[in-house]
Amino acid sequence: MVAEPPTPEDLVTYEVVSPVVGMANIEYVTTSGRILVPNVALPWSFTVPVRDALAPPPDGSQVRADWRSTAGPARWVSVRVYVNGELICQNTLDIGNAACYGSTRRIT
Repeated sequence: MVAEPPTPEDLVTYEVVSPVVGMANIEYVTTSGRILVPNVALPWSFTVPVRDALAPPPDGSQVRADWRSTAGPARWVSVRVYVNGELICQNTLDIGNAACYGSTRRIT
């Protein structure tokens, strides 16, 4: 039996920031799968390997923040995905939940 070749990996940096919300539940994707970390102090940043930064889930980059318990008007949170230092996705919302996917390049 022939061994499968190693899967190439991309390094991505995830960020979750807010000037007014102090904590959020954060979910992100690595080569190990989907990771959920509850009650993370903001700002937060983490660099991890993913199989293909620009692919859709489950292999691509993805970060999500959930702060619904403290959501309200003007309680903004931004989530970001960087690949090789380049910002490829940013989403800023005040509805209590925001996400960015490497497969959907956008800056809002």
